[in-house]
Order: sequence, then structure tokens, then C-alpha cells
Amino acid sequence: MSTAKLSLDFSSDEFLADPWPIYKELRRSEPVHWSEVFNAFLITRFEDVHNLLSDRRVVSGFPMRSSRRLFGRTLLDTDGPRHRDMRKLFMPLFAGASVKRLRSEILIPAVDQVLDSIAAEMGDMDDVEIEFMERVAVGVPYAMVTRLFGFPPEDAAWLRPRVLPLAGAIEFPATSLDTALTAKAELIDYLKDKLADRRAGSRMPFLDLVFPPGEPLDESLLGTATLFMLAGTETSVATIGKIMYAVLAHNVELSALADNEYRTRVVRETLRWEPPSHTILRYASTDLNIHGVDIPRRSTLLLSLGSASRDENAFSEPDTWRPDRSDQRTLAFSAGPHTCLGIQLALSEFDTLFERLSLRFGGVRRSGSLDGIRPGFWRLRERGHIFRRPDHLHIRLDRRREGSSTADA
Repeated sequence: MSTAKLSLDFSSDEFLADPWPIYKELRRSEPVHWSEVFNAFLITRFEDVHNLLSDRRVVSGFPMRSSRRLFGRTLLDTDGPRHRDMRKLFMPLFAGASVKRLRSEILIPAVDQVLDSIAAEMGDMDDVEIEFMERVAVGVPYAMVTRLFGFPPEDAAWLRPRVLPLAGAIEFPATSLDTALTAKAELIDYLKDKLADRRAGSRMPFLDLVFPPGEPLDESLLGTATLFMLAGTETSVATIGKIMYAVLAHNVELSALADNEYRTRVVRETLRWEPPSHTILRYASTDLNIHGVDIPRRSTLLLSLGSASRDENAFSEPDTWRPDRSDQRTLAFSAGPHTCLGIQLALSEFDTLFERLSLRFGGVRRSGSLDGIRPGFWRLRERGHIFRRPDHLHIRLDRRREGSSTADA
């Protein structure tokens, strides 16, 4: 495959169906690839991506960045002392002890809300068919975020149509920024109403931390709050879909996920094998030279997490899904100063869901027609690049046999 013929249209059918051969050829022959389409340098090798994520010469902040225009100056696109100070503000909520508490107070109730509705639909039948992406992969993160923010659970259905335009505005290719700004304004009005109606003793973990009760409202942080709504939902939607996809594609027994160590390995390996986000945007603050390619100051860099995760120089058999591999490094949560602040909460969310799924139901099977069947394997059509997820995932969940244990809180 010649790099001259490679399609770097992240929305093309070719790329959505199978980006991996394109990434592989770029890693081999052109690890620093100038893209005329994106007016940016695409970086594809693991070592380069990992190093650049920690390189002080490479920054996140840029005035014309879409996320800056949408959310303002947030954790996503600030650097240095300002970034560190902002992380300190949110750190107490995402530290280990807090995450353990949030698991029992928020994650388990959110997961059980979704699984209870599926069990009720099953009733006395032996199994039930569901569309996993909308029912579970979407249902759980939005049930979690409503609880984390202290919103009524039923408001999840109102939130998602307003969060999706935010995701679209920072996608490749991007959707309307004006639509996203309108959606953000509605979310901010909603936040202000909830904060104004906050009652003493109410449980609003995120909002109580960022907007302490009794203190004047810091409106500069409202944009950051909407960013956290997006970060806490759509990335998890993609990841949950990928984990179930990996389980089905490799004929993993649902009961096997009841084993804590194996379940952890399944989650970590899936994050490497099929990361939810394929690209991170950065900017060169000074002239760089990588593999003999001159990168002028202020150039845009597209750091390919997707390609880096399948780098044959970093992982043995990188295209093979192997939960037993000894090297379970992942760039799914980025690296360096901008490592995802919510990494422990996200991992706990995935762990909680698949543990309780394995204990509530007797088995899982794929159902309905499949797109893109290949010998010995199958893939579902995916969409998105920053939030890359299965388009759909029809499954059947089997009833758990009598005498089997059920999930404990």
C-alpha cells in the first residue's frame, strides 16, 4: 500500500471500516505524515506519540481550537501552571478514596438501573434481545453522570441531545459549532437552575466541589462543567461498546467476566486494541524535527492513539486481542500532564458494569445481521474518530439459571 494512495478522510467508508492497514503503512513508511486534508502532521508510532504527550514543546492550548471556542479555557486546552491549578480543583473527586465511595453511591445504582430494566423486559422468558449501544452503552454513562451531578435520573433523556452536538463540534470532521454553542447555552441554563434550586443535604458530588454551596457562582467554570458532561458520557459510550464487541468477537463466556483479574485484563486489552478515541490534537510551540521531518512552530499535530496502540514495535501481535498479554500499556487515557483526570472513575465504571452484567445474566450472544463479515472474524460498522464507537450492536442476554448467585452490592 503506497502512502500516496492512503485515505486520511476519517469519515470515509474505507477508514471507518478498517483503519488499521492505513495506520500500519504509515508507521512503516511515513511515521510523520503531512495531511493536506487536515493541514496537520499525523504522528503514528507509539514511542513518538507517547513522548510527544509529555514534551513541553508540544502544547494543548491554541486560541482558534474548536474546543476553546466552545468551552472556553478548560483543562482540555490549557498548559503549565494554569493547567496544574485546574487539575488540583477537580482532583479530590477523582482520587482513589473518592472513586471507591462513588462506586457504591453512584456507579452501582446507575448500572443496576439499566440492568433492572432489561431484566424486567425479560420477565419469564429465557432470553431477551436488546440493542446494546443505545440500551447499555449509552444508558449507563448517562445514568452515572446524572447522579454525579445530582440531576434527576429521568433527565438523562434530555441531556444526551444536548451533549451530542458538543461531541460533534470537536470530531473529525466537525459538525456545526453554532449548533454546539446553542446546546452548551441550554446546558448552562440547566446547570444554573439546578444550582439555584440546590437544597441543604442534597448530594451533588461534582457541582458541590466546583461550585461550593453558599459561595458566589464562578461562571467561568460553567463551560468546564459542560465539558465534564461530555467527557463522562460519550467516551464511555464508545468504550463500553468496544468491550462488549471484543467479548462477542472472541467468544468470551459472560461468566468468565465474574473473575476480577480476568475482567480487568479484558478492559485494559480492549482499550489498547480498540481505543475509543483515535486522535489527540496538539500544537508545536517551537520548531521540531521528527524522523527527519521539519515541523514548523505553530504547526498542528494529530497524535494517533489508534495507530500507536497497534504499533508492532511496541506490542507483540498488536492486531490480536490478547487479555493475557504481559504488556498492558494503553494510551486510551492519554499520557503526560494531560492524562485523563477521570481514569480511575472510568475504569471503575467499566469494571462495575461488566461484573454485574456477568452476575445478573447467564450468557450473551450476538443477534441479528452483521456488517462486514470476514472469514474467522466479524466487525461492526463504526462511526466517529474522536469518539469512535460501534454503530450498533444487537445482542441476546440469557436468563441466569436457578441456583446461580446474583450480584451483591
